Amino acid sequence: MCIAAAEFSNVGLYRAVYFDGPQPDRDAEGEEVPAWTVYVGDADAEPTGQIYTLHHFKSAELLAHQMASDRRLDLIHEASPA
Repeated sequence: MCIAAAEFSNVGLYRAVYFDGPQPDRDAEGEEVPAWTVYVGDADAEPTGQIYTLHHFKSAELLAHQMASDRRLDLIHEASPA
């Protein structure tokens, strides 16, 4: 048995909460609005699960902080207000 095997390692794959934006999006009426994304991603910033898209910077920022805290992950904050 090798104690360096992945199943015995306490170091898993790197994950972090990513907060990015704004990117252009459309609202229900078809008007262009800014959107921010929040998701858990890997070391290459590829999503590993659901991507949350929000149209209010502060709401997205609060979600990102809460997700990082709840999951005990780093927060990669690359967003700016519109």
